Amino acid sequence: MQLKLLNFHKMLANFSTNLVGGFIPLIIYRQTQSLLLSVGYLFVMYIVNYLFNLLFRKQYEKRPQLFLLLRAIPILGYSLAVILIDVSFVWGIILVTIFYALNMSIKGNSNEIILNYSVSSNEKSGSLGLTRVFEQMGNIVAVIAGGLFLDYLETYVLIIIAMSIYLISCIPLLIFYIRSRKSKGFNAEMVSNAVISFSQNEDRTKRGKKLSNAVLLRYGFVYFLVAFLDVFCTLYNIYVYVNLGQFAVAGYLNAVYNGCFALGSYLVTIVSAKYDTTIFSAVCLIINGICAAITPFINNIIVTYIMFGIIGVLYPFYSLFLIERMLAKTRILGVSNRAIFARDDATALGKSFCLIFALFGTVVPAFIAMGVGLASCGAFLPSNEEKTRKMMVNYLEGR
Repeated sequence: MQLKLLNFHKMLANFSTNLVGGFIPLIIYRQTQSLLLSVGYLFVMYIVNYLFNLLFRKQYEKRPQLFLLLRAIPILGYSLAVILIDVSFVWGIILVTIFYALNMSIKGNSNEIILNYSVSSNEKSGSLGLTRVFEQMGNIVAVIAGGLFLDYLETYVLIIIAMSIYLISCIPLLIFYIRSRKSKGFNAEMVSNAVISFSQNEDRTKRGKKLSNAVLLRYGFVYFLVAFLDVFCTLYNIYVYVNLGQFAVAGYLNAVYNGCFALGSYLVTIVSAKYDTTIFSAVCLIINGICAAITPFINNIIVTYIMFGIIGVLYPFYSLFLIERMLAKTRILGVSNRAIFARDDATALGKSFCLIFALFGTVVPAFIAMGVGLASCGAFLPSNEEKTRKMMVNYLEGR
Protein backbone atom coordinates (compact mmCIF):
# COMPACT_ATOMS: atom_id res chain seq x y z
CA MET A 1 0.00 0.00 0.00
CA GLN A 2 2.78 2.44 0.92
CA LEU A 3 4.55 1.88 -2.41
CA LYS A 4 1.38 2.48 -4.46
CA LEU A 5 0.66 5.71 -2.59
CA LEU A 6 4.28 6.81 -2.98
CA ASN A 7 4.15 6.19 -6.75
CA PHE A 8 0.98 8.27 -7.09
CA HIS A 9 2.56 11.06 -5.05
CA LYS A 10 5.77 10.99 -7.11
CA MET A 11 3.95 11.22 -10.41
CA LEU A 12 1.95 14.32 -9.41
CA ALA A 13 4.80 15.85 -7.39
CA ASN A 14 7.26 15.58 -10.28
CA PHE A 15 4.72 17.21 -12.56
CA SER A 16 4.10 20.12 -10.20
CA THR A 17 7.73 20.79 -9.25
CA ASN A 18 9.06 20.67 -12.83
CA LEU A 19 6.52 23.15 -14.21
CA VAL A 20 8.61 26.02 -12.83
CA GLY A 21 11.61 24.43 -11.06
CA GLY A 22 12.93 22.66 -14.15
CA PHE A 23 13.30 25.98 -15.98
CA ILE A 24 14.88 28.18 -13.29
CA PRO A 25 18.38 28.29 -14.90
CA LEU A 26 16.75 29.40 -18.17
CA ILE A 27 14.71 32.05 -16.36
CA ILE A 28 17.93 33.37 -14.80
CA TYR A 29 19.60 33.49 -18.21
CA ARG A 30 16.60 35.27 -19.75
CA GLN A 31 16.82 37.91 -17.04
CA THR A 32 20.62 38.40 -17.01
CA GLN A 33 21.93 37.06 -20.35
CA SER A 34 24.73 35.57 -18.23
CA LEU A 35 25.75 31.95 -18.67
CA LEU A 36 28.01 32.26 -15.63
CA LEU A 37 25.10 33.22 -13.36
CA SER A 38 22.86 30.43 -14.69
CA VAL A 39 25.48 27.74 -14.15
CA GLY A 40 26.74 29.39 -10.95
CA TYR A 41 23.23 29.18 -9.49
CA LEU A 42 23.19 25.42 -10.14
CA PHE A 43 26.65 24.94 -8.63
CA VAL A 44 25.79 26.79 -5.41
CA MET A 45 22.35 25.20 -5.19
CA TYR A 46 23.78 21.66 -5.18
CA ILE A 47 26.32 22.63 -2.50
CA VAL A 48 23.48 24.02 -0.35
CA ASN A 49 21.53 20.83 -1.12
CA TYR A 50 24.41 18.83 0.34
CA LEU A 51 24.45 21.03 3.47
CA PHE A 52 20.70 20.52 3.98
CA ASN A 53 21.29 16.75 3.68
CA LEU A 54 23.72 16.92 6.59
CA LEU A 55 21.48 19.21 8.65
CA PHE A 56 18.22 17.23 8.44
CA ARG A 57 19.55 13.69 8.01
CA LYS A 58 18.19 12.28 11.27
CA GLN A 59 14.81 13.91 10.77
CA TYR A 60 14.47 12.58 7.22
CA GLU A 61 15.03 9.08 8.54
CA LYS A 62 12.50 9.40 11.36
CA ARG A 63 9.74 11.36 9.59
CA PRO A 64 10.07 11.04 5.78
CA GLN A 65 6.30 11.25 5.11
CA LEU A 66 5.98 14.38 7.23
CA PHE A 67 8.87 16.05 5.39
CA LEU A 68 7.27 15.31 2.03
CA LEU A 69 4.15 17.11 3.28
CA LEU A 70 6.29 20.03 4.45
CA ARG A 71 8.01 20.09 1.06
CA ALA A 72 5.13 22.30 -0.09
CA ILE A 73 6.83 25.16 1.80
CA PRO A 74 10.11 25.26 -0.17
CA ILE A 75 8.19 24.64 -3.43
CA LEU A 76 6.06 27.71 -2.74
CA GLY A 77 9.18 29.56 -1.60
CA TYR A 78 11.23 29.04 -4.76
CA SER A 79 8.19 29.62 -6.99
CA LEU A 80 7.53 33.03 -5.42
CA ALA A 81 11.26 33.82 -5.44
CA VAL A 82 11.29 33.28 -9.23
CA ILE A 83 8.87 36.20 -9.53
CA LEU A 84 11.05 38.23 -7.16
CA ILE A 85 14.01 37.81 -9.57
CA ASP A 86 12.37 40.37 -11.87
CA VAL A 87 12.06 42.87 -8.98
CA SER A 88 15.20 42.29 -6.92
CA PHE A 89 17.59 39.92 -8.65
CA VAL A 90 20.03 39.45 -5.75
CA TRP A 91 17.39 38.56 -3.15
CA GLY A 92 15.43 36.57 -5.70
CA ILE A 93 18.38 34.37 -6.64
CA ILE A 94 19.41 33.87 -3.00
CA LEU A 95 15.91 32.73 -2.01
CA VAL A 96 15.51 30.56 -5.12
CA THR A 97 18.81 28.83 -4.31
CA ILE A 98 17.92 28.16 -0.67
CA PHE A 99 14.35 27.00 -1.24
CA TYR A 100 15.12 24.88 -4.31
CA ALA A 101 18.05 23.22 -2.53
CA LEU A 102 15.80 22.39 0.43
CA ASN A 103 13.18 21.02 -1.96
CA MET A 104 15.81 18.79 -3.62
CA SER A 105 17.13 17.61 -0.26
CA ILE A 106 13.68 16.61 1.00
CA LYS A 107 12.80 14.91 -2.27
CA GLY A 108 16.05 12.99 -2.66
CA ASN A 109 16.19 11.67 0.91
CA SER A 110 12.60 11.30 2.10
CA ASN A 111 11.35 9.65 -1.10
CA GLU A 112 14.18 7.12 -1.11
CA ILE A 113 13.87 6.36 2.62
CA ILE A 114 10.19 5.53 2.09
CA LEU A 115 11.04 3.54 -1.03
CA ASN A 116 13.65 1.53 0.88
CA TYR A 117 11.20 0.80 3.68
CA SER A 118 8.42 -0.13 1.22
CA VAL A 119 10.38 -2.21 -1.28
CA SER A 120 12.20 -4.19 1.43
CA SER A 121 8.94 -5.98 2.25
CA ASN A 122 7.50 -5.96 -1.27
CA GLU A 123 7.28 -9.42 -2.78
CA LYS A 124 6.99 -8.33 -6.41
CA SER A 125 10.22 -7.99 -8.34
CA GLY A 126 10.80 -4.87 -10.36
CA SER A 127 9.21 -2.52 -7.81
CA LEU A 128 12.02 0.02 -8.18
CA GLY A 129 11.70 0.00 -11.95
CA LEU A 130 7.94 0.55 -11.87
CA THR A 131 8.40 3.36 -9.37
CA ARG A 132 10.77 5.11 -11.79
CA VAL A 133 8.17 4.75 -14.54
CA PHE A 134 5.62 6.63 -12.44
CA GLU A 135 8.19 9.33 -11.66
CA GLN A 136 8.89 9.95 -15.34
CA MET A 137 5.22 10.12 -16.30
CA GLY A 138 4.91 13.33 -14.28
CA ASN A 139 8.17 14.70 -15.68
CA ILE A 140 7.18 14.14 -19.31
CA VAL A 141 4.00 16.21 -19.07
CA ALA A 142 5.64 18.90 -16.94
CA VAL A 143 8.61 19.66 -19.19
CA ILE A 144 6.37 20.06 -22.25
CA ALA A 145 3.65 22.04 -20.47
CA GLY A 146 6.14 24.13 -18.49
CA GLY A 147 8.12 25.06 -21.59
CA LEU A 148 5.01 26.10 -23.51
CA PHE A 149 3.46 27.97 -20.57
CA LEU A 150 6.64 29.94 -19.87
CA ASP A 151 6.76 31.03 -23.51
CA TYR A 152 3.15 32.26 -23.53
CA LEU A 153 1.86 32.70 -19.94
CA GLU A 154 2.80 34.67 -16.85
CA THR A 155 4.92 32.82 -14.28
CA TYR A 156 2.39 33.32 -11.46
CA VAL A 157 -0.17 31.22 -13.38
CA LEU A 158 2.25 28.29 -13.35
CA ILE A 159 2.86 28.77 -9.62
CA ILE A 160 -0.85 28.49 -8.85
CA ILE A 161 -1.15 25.34 -10.98
CA ALA A 162 2.03 23.79 -9.52
CA MET A 163 1.08 24.40 -5.88
CA SER A 164 -2.46 23.09 -6.37
CA ILE A 165 -1.21 19.85 -7.93
CA TYR A 166 1.49 19.33 -5.30
CA LEU A 167 -1.01 19.72 -2.47
CA ILE A 168 -3.23 17.14 -4.17
CA SER A 169 -0.23 14.79 -4.44
CA CYS A 170 0.22 14.97 -0.66
CA ILE A 171 -3.22 13.49 0.07
CA PRO A 172 -2.17 9.80 -0.29
CA LEU A 173 0.92 10.44 1.85
CA LEU A 174 -1.18 12.06 4.55
CA ILE A 175 -3.62 9.14 4.53
CA PHE A 176 -0.85 6.57 4.92
CA TYR A 177 0.94 8.63 7.60
CA ILE A 178 -2.20 8.92 9.73
CA ARG A 179 -3.07 5.23 9.36
CA SER A 180 0.39 3.77 9.88
CA ARG A 181 2.46 6.10 12.07
CA LYS A 182 1.74 4.06 15.23
CA SER A 183 2.22 0.64 13.67
CA LYS A 184 5.18 -1.52 14.69
CA GLY A 185 8.19 -1.19 12.44
CA PHE A 186 6.91 1.95 10.70
CA ASN A 187 9.86 3.56 8.83
CA ALA A 188 12.21 1.16 10.63
CA GLU A 189 15.67 0.41 9.25
CA MET A 190 15.89 -2.94 7.48
CA VAL A 191 18.09 -5.18 9.64
CA SER A 192 19.17 -8.67 8.56
CA ASN A 193 19.43 -11.75 10.75
CA ALA A 194 23.21 -11.61 10.26
CA VAL A 195 23.43 -8.22 11.95
CA ILE A 196 21.25 -9.41 14.83
CA SER A 197 23.29 -12.57 15.37
CA PHE A 198 26.60 -10.68 15.18
CA SER A 199 25.55 -7.83 17.47
CA GLN A 200 26.73 -9.64 20.63
CA ASN A 201 30.20 -10.27 19.19
CA GLU A 202 32.45 -7.23 19.70
CA ASP A 203 34.93 -8.28 17.00
CA ARG A 204 32.11 -8.91 14.54
CA THR A 205 30.60 -5.51 15.35
CA LYS A 206 33.90 -3.70 14.70
CA ARG A 207 34.45 -5.58 11.47
CA GLY A 208 30.87 -4.88 10.43
CA LYS A 209 31.33 -1.13 10.95
CA LYS A 210 34.58 -1.16 9.02
CA LEU A 211 32.99 -3.12 6.18
CA SER A 212 29.97 -0.81 6.12
CA ASN A 213 32.18 2.25 5.75
CA ALA A 214 34.19 0.58 2.97
CA VAL A 215 31.07 -0.45 1.03
CA LEU A 216 29.49 3.00 1.41
CA LEU A 217 32.70 4.69 0.28
CA ARG A 218 32.92 2.52 -2.84
CA TYR A 219 29.30 3.09 -3.83
CA GLY A 220 29.63 6.76 -2.96
CA PHE A 221 32.49 7.05 -5.47
CA VAL A 222 30.38 5.32 -8.14
CA TYR A 223 27.44 7.64 -7.53
CA PHE A 224 29.76 10.67 -7.58
CA LEU A 225 30.74 9.76 -11.16
CA VAL A 226 27.23 8.75 -12.26
CA ALA A 227 25.92 12.14 -11.04
CA PHE A 228 27.87 13.92 -13.78
CA LEU A 229 25.13 12.88 -16.22
CA ASP A 230 22.38 14.15 -13.91
CA VAL A 231 23.09 17.72 -15.05
CA PHE A 232 23.07 16.75 -18.74
CA CYS A 233 19.49 17.83 -19.48
CA THR A 234 19.77 21.03 -17.45
CA LEU A 235 23.01 22.12 -19.12
CA TYR A 236 21.75 21.26 -22.58
CA ASN A 237 18.57 23.24 -21.85
CA ILE A 238 20.78 26.28 -21.19
CA TYR A 239 22.82 25.51 -24.31
CA VAL A 240 19.65 25.38 -26.44
CA TYR A 241 18.09 28.47 -24.87
CA VAL A 242 21.25 30.51 -25.40
CA ASN A 243 21.12 29.65 -29.12
CA LEU A 244 17.35 29.65 -29.78
CA GLY A 245 15.79 31.71 -26.96
CA GLN A 246 12.81 29.35 -26.50
CA PHE A 247 11.73 27.31 -23.49
CA ALA A 248 9.59 24.91 -25.54
CA VAL A 249 12.49 23.31 -27.45
CA ALA A 250 14.20 22.44 -24.16
CA GLY A 251 10.88 21.01 -22.96
CA TYR A 252 10.54 18.73 -26.01
CA LEU A 253 14.08 17.38 -25.60
CA ASN A 254 13.48 16.70 -21.91
CA ALA A 255 10.20 14.96 -22.76
CA VAL A 256 12.04 12.60 -25.12
CA TYR A 257 14.63 11.89 -22.42
CA ASN A 258 12.02 11.26 -19.71
CA GLY A 259 9.84 9.18 -22.01
CA CYS A 260 12.78 6.95 -22.92
CA PHE A 261 13.81 6.82 -19.26
CA ALA A 262 10.34 5.48 -18.41
CA LEU A 263 10.66 2.90 -21.20
CA GLY A 264 14.10 1.88 -19.95
CA SER A 265 12.79 1.55 -16.38
CA TYR A 266 10.06 -0.80 -17.59
CA LEU A 267 12.53 -2.87 -19.61
CA VAL A 268 14.77 -3.21 -16.56
CA THR A 269 11.97 -4.91 -14.63
CA ILE A 270 11.91 -7.62 -17.33
CA VAL A 271 15.60 -8.03 -18.07
CA SER A 272 17.02 -7.84 -14.53
CA ALA A 273 14.68 -10.60 -13.34
CA LYS A 274 16.26 -13.05 -15.82
CA TYR A 275 19.88 -12.00 -16.27
CA ASP A 276 22.89 -10.65 -14.41
CA THR A 277 23.23 -7.20 -15.93
CA THR A 278 26.60 -6.18 -14.41
CA ILE A 279 28.52 -6.04 -17.68
CA PHE A 280 25.58 -4.61 -19.61
CA SER A 281 25.22 -1.84 -16.99
CA ALA A 282 28.91 -0.99 -17.40
CA VAL A 283 28.51 -0.86 -21.19
CA CYS A 284 25.47 1.43 -20.80
CA LEU A 285 27.56 3.80 -18.69
CA ILE A 286 30.24 3.99 -21.37
CA ILE A 287 27.72 4.49 -24.20
CA ASN A 288 25.94 7.26 -22.30
CA GLY A 289 29.26 8.93 -21.58
CA ILE A 290 30.08 8.95 -25.31
CA CYS A 291 26.60 10.29 -26.20
CA ALA A 292 26.82 13.07 -23.60
CA ALA A 293 30.27 14.13 -24.81
CA ILE A 294 29.32 14.40 -28.50
CA THR A 295 25.77 15.81 -28.23
CA PRO A 296 26.73 19.54 -28.07
CA PHE A 297 28.70 19.10 -31.31
CA ILE A 298 25.68 17.76 -33.22
CA ASN A 299 23.90 20.30 -35.46
CA ASN A 300 21.07 18.03 -36.62
CA ILE A 301 18.00 18.26 -34.36
CA ILE A 302 16.80 14.75 -35.27
CA VAL A 303 20.15 13.24 -34.26
CA THR A 304 20.01 15.29 -31.05
CA TYR A 305 16.63 13.78 -30.21
CA ILE A 306 18.12 10.32 -30.86
CA MET A 307 21.00 11.07 -28.47
CA PHE A 308 18.54 12.13 -25.76
CA GLY A 309 16.53 8.97 -26.38
CA ILE A 310 19.59 6.70 -26.13
CA ILE A 311 20.75 8.33 -22.90
CA GLY A 312 17.25 8.15 -21.42
CA VAL A 313 16.60 4.50 -22.24
CA LEU A 314 20.04 3.29 -21.05
CA TYR A 315 20.22 5.33 -17.84
CA PRO A 316 17.81 3.11 -15.81
CA PHE A 317 19.82 -0.02 -16.60
CA TYR A 318 22.74 1.12 -14.47
CA SER A 319 20.93 3.43 -12.03
CA LEU A 320 18.48 0.72 -10.94
CA PHE A 321 21.22 -1.91 -11.01
CA LEU A 322 23.31 0.21 -8.64
CA ILE A 323 20.61 1.01 -6.12
CA GLU A 324 19.36 -2.59 -6.01
CA ARG A 325 22.86 -3.98 -5.47
CA MET A 326 23.75 -1.27 -2.94
CA LEU A 327 20.56 -1.76 -0.92
CA ALA A 328 20.85 -5.56 -1.02
CA LYS A 329 24.34 -5.41 0.51
CA THR A 330 23.73 -2.63 3.00
CA ARG A 331 20.51 -4.21 4.27
CA ILE A 332 22.58 -7.23 5.27
CA LEU A 333 24.79 -4.85 7.26
CA GLY A 334 21.82 -2.90 8.65
CA VAL A 335 22.92 0.42 7.09
CA SER A 336 20.64 0.76 4.06
CA ASN A 337 19.33 4.15 5.21
CA ARG A 338 22.91 5.36 5.62
CA ALA A 339 23.54 4.14 2.08
CA ILE A 340 20.68 6.26 0.78
CA PHE A 341 22.08 9.35 2.52
CA ALA A 342 25.58 8.59 1.20
CA ARG A 343 24.13 8.20 -2.30
CA ASP A 344 22.36 11.55 -2.17
CA ASP A 345 25.44 13.29 -0.72
CA ALA A 346 27.70 11.86 -3.43
CA THR A 347 25.16 12.80 -6.09
CA ALA A 348 24.95 16.43 -4.96
CA LEU A 349 28.75 16.73 -4.83
CA GLY A 350 29.15 14.99 -8.21
CA LYS A 351 26.74 17.41 -9.88
CA SER A 352 28.57 20.39 -8.37
CA PHE A 353 31.95 19.07 -9.48
CA CYS A 354 30.78 18.54 -13.07
CA LEU A 355 29.31 22.05 -13.18
CA ILE A 356 32.74 23.52 -12.42
CA PHE A 357 33.68 22.67 -16.02
CA ALA A 358 30.79 24.82 -17.26
CA LEU A 359 31.93 27.98 -15.44
CA PHE A 360 34.46 29.09 -18.05
CA GLY A 361 32.27 30.86 -20.58
CA THR A 362 30.84 27.76 -22.29
CA VAL A 363 29.07 24.60 -21.09
CA VAL A 364 30.80 22.31 -23.62
CA PRO A 365 33.70 21.25 -21.28
CA ALA A 366 31.11 19.91 -18.82
CA PHE A 367 29.80 17.52 -21.47
CA ILE A 368 33.36 16.28 -22.05
CA ALA A 369 33.68 15.76 -18.28
CA MET A 370 30.46 13.71 -18.34
CA GLY A 371 31.96 11.47 -20.99
CA VAL A 372 35.17 10.92 -19.04
CA GLY A 373 33.34 10.42 -15.74
CA LEU A 374 30.82 7.88 -17.04
CA ALA A 375 33.41 5.96 -19.05
CA SER A 376 35.59 5.73 -15.94
CA CYS A 377 32.61 4.58 -13.90
CA GLY A 378 31.77 1.93 -16.49
CA ALA A 379 35.33 0.58 -16.29
CA PHE A 380 35.23 0.57 -12.47
CA LEU A 381 31.73 -0.90 -12.00
CA PRO A 382 32.39 -4.65 -12.58
CA SER A 383 35.45 -4.71 -10.30
CA ASN A 384 33.56 -2.77 -7.64
CA GLU A 385 30.71 -5.28 -7.67
CA GLU A 386 33.10 -8.23 -7.42
CA LYS A 387 35.18 -6.59 -4.68
CA THR A 388 32.18 -5.69 -2.51
CA ARG A 389 30.70 -9.17 -3.06
CA LYS A 390 33.90 -10.82 -1.81
CA MET A 391 34.06 -8.45 1.15
CA MET A 392 30.50 -9.39 2.11
CA VAL A 393 31.14 -13.14 1.71
CA ASN A 394 34.29 -13.02 3.82
CA TYR A 395 32.50 -11.08 6.55
CA LEU A 396 29.51 -13.43 6.69
CA GLU A 397 31.77 -16.51 6.69
CA GLY A 398 33.91 -15.04 9.45
CA ARG A 399 37.11 -14.86 7.39
